[in-house]
Amino acid sequence: MRAEGGRGKLDSMAATHAAHPERALTYRGLPAEPLRLGTLPRVAEVVHGMPEEQVRICHDTPELRLLAHGRTLTGPEPDWCLTLPDGTEHHAPPAAATPSVIPAELADRLRAYTGGRTPHPVLRLRTRHARTRLFDAGGRALAELDRAETLAQPLHATPGPVRLVGWTRTEVRLVHGRPRLLAALDAQLRAQGLTAAPDPPPTALLARRREPAARRVPARRVAPGTAGAALAAYLRGRTDELLALDAAVRRDEPDAVHRMRVCCRRLRSALTAGRRLLRRGGVGPLPEELRWLGQVLGRARDAEATGERLAAACAELPPAAAPGQLAAHLTARFRRRYADARLQVLEVLDSERYFELLDALGTLAERPPLRGRARRGRAELARLLRREQRRTGRRLRAALAHPAGPGRDEALHRARKAAKRARYTAELAGRDAARLARRMRDLQEALGGYQDAVTAERLLPQLAAQARADGEDTFGYGVLFAAQRPAARAALRDARPAGRRARARRLTRLR
Repeated sequence: MRAEGGRGKLDSMAATHAAHPERALTYRGLPAEPLRLGTLPRVAEVVHGMPEEQVRICHDTPELRLLAHGRTLTGPEPDWCLTLPDGTEHHAPPAAATPSVIPAELADRLRAYTGGRTPHPVLRLRTRHARTRLFDAGGRALAELDRAETLAQPLHATPGPVRLVGWTRTEVRLVHGRPRLLAALDAQLRAQGLTAAPDPPPTALLARRREPAARRVPARRVAPGTAGAALAAYLRGRTDELLALDAAVRRDEPDAVHRMRVCCRRLRSALTAGRRLLRRGGVGPLPEELRWLGQVLGRARDAEATGERLAAACAELPPAAAPGQLAAHLTARFRRRYADARLQVLEVLDSERYFELLDALGTLAERPPLRGRARRGRAELARLLRREQRRTGRRLRAALAHPAGPGRDEALHRARKAAKRARYTAELAGRDAARLARRMRDLQEALGGYQDAVTAERLLPQLAAQARADGEDTFGYGVLFAAQRPAARAALRDARPAGRRARARRLTRLR
């Protein structure tokens, strides 16, 4: 074995790991415990890099909300860095004039997790890195071990016994080695007492231990395979997704508003469809608050989607309708509508009501108020699915029995919402209900095509009037208007067989 201080090969190995994250394992162990490597397949040389020490100032809320969610924000020197639970790092240089201010590009990624609070320096993290590389007889790098020993010291006096916390994180990454080398390393490291890295990361342990005792309520245990376990896992997953999408919406990433709106619907559907598994009144006003947030997001999403749909439909127009010019006008109009609606979304995302909603969702996801019924197994989930399937079928049959007109349009819209709820409930039930989820998605999309056409038919006369007032040629608006009713009829024809396929009883049978 020999020591080496260079970093060129280390950097290239890190890049290899970024491209193939599945070729890595992560462990925890005692800070003072040395690693001892025995005989390993094809390993001819073990090279130890020079240890490196790094001191970082960690920023968070007084309750350590970021750390509790597995996120670590350090800075401003050498730069601002946000580390996510999967190890992904987002860097931003400090501003020359205000280096202590968190850059906006990182602040947007934090607000949902901090509840709108501004993070301040709370911890000093002292980390000692020791890297070890494994080479074969030809000098080719096979694997790298990165052992990081960290001590976290609070910068201010806080309630509770914790003042200094330490942990070790060891990551093993294959470079050119084969999976059997990773398996051999895994066996040796576990034999030395290392265990799989915790989830959430070790810093979250400090956050939980510093939480006031009055707020440390243990989560209710639910047995795996029960209806309650499925509901609890779904609520946790969708709540985490909502928090992550907050930053995407703030940065106006493509399709972010739509994804956040769908996430709200999924959460609301789970709470509504699964209400028999939850204690009466246990979820409080959460379904209505999710509806409110979804409606705010919906105004922006509808402007975005309607503009895209009408602009795309212009490609089918005859040359006399000036399709290119009409598409440009429609795109510009709906971009303005989207921009106005997005300002309202951003106002809501910075409101106290929104942050209270996120806090309530987090509490619910961690400790769902489950009833005794939730301890039942897959049969309870199957009953839940059948109930949603029958509800969708009743609404669709009633809607199709309506004569054409606004009444049928509204009834079909209600049937579409029922299909969405049934689809999301099937997602909650897992892979065994995947076929039901697909059938309900097909029905939802057919009814959505009908809804889009009906909405466009009502909207186009208003758009034409605005265009006429602006001195535009409105012939193309009339051609688009004439195309909506046939499109609605075609979508309705698709909805009938989609509804028959979605009501098969076998779709709700769970193994």
